[in-house]
Amino acid sequence: MTIEALTRDRWYDGNLWLTQPATGFRATSDAVMLAASVPDAADILELGVGAGAVLMILARRLMSARLTGVDHDPAMLDLARLNAKENGFADRITLIEADVTAPDFPIQGDSKSSASSTSSTSSTSSASLASWDHVVMNPPFNDPLSSLSPGQQRRQSMASDYTLPWIGCAARALNRRGGLTMIGRADQLDQILAALAAHDMGETVIRPVHSRADRPAHRVLIRARKGMSGALTLLPPLIMDSAEYADLAHGGVVALVQPGRKYAAPQKAKP
Repeated sequence: MTIEALTRDRWYDGNLWLTQPATGFRATSDAVMLAASVPDAADILELGVGAGAVLMILARRLMSARLTGVDHDPAMLDLARLNAKENGFADRITLIEADVTAPDFPIQGDSKSSASSTSSTSSTSSASLASWDHVVMNPPFNDPLSSLSPGQQRRQSMASDYTLPWIGCAARALNRRGGLTMIGRADQLDQILAALAAHDMGETVIRPVHSRADRPAHRVLIRARKGMSGALTLLPPLIMDSAEYADLAHGGVVALVQPGRKYAAPQKAKP
């Protein structure tokens, strides 16, 4: 994919630079909400990194985290690499070109050791991918029959069963008790929950997102944990027309945790 026009924007209350396509696949408020929902963790993997909007916020928020981003589009990875450099995060972010929907998703568990180079790529399968404390993702969820141009459809659209390969990839990459944070469409929540259950992801926490208090939810923020079977928790809604939402662009966070719950640390996979 060739990107013909770019913009260089101030991002995250003016604290970050974000170079991204002028049209089509651009960062939205979804990226801000998703980044605000990720808990502090040592090793974080983002699936579908795009131009790196979520990773840039995470690098600013979580100063000690080691961050890795994966995308199948080399042009978008070039933008993510540029954004990491311009924001001073190049030594903390590793970028890998790979297709997360492939059955043998080729990310090796030791790839995070090369975080000093944002040009890292991987094409070798690994017997055990379970090495990450947390996975974050904003998978494509638009209708493939939408009015987008063919090029934009390839980037932004996927069949409704996108949840299985993406969540399956996250489950393979996570340590036991490791967490997944994702954002999705509210009308696809049933598919997301089914995919989580199919991949042994439980103790799910959901926070619906409403544009206004009198409108139906249009997004859901979700956290689940690998190998856990605790009950589902539905938190109070996040209202976009609220001071809480406005604060997310100024460093605010969304706590996707069960009230009163103490979380054990993820367990590293055995060699």
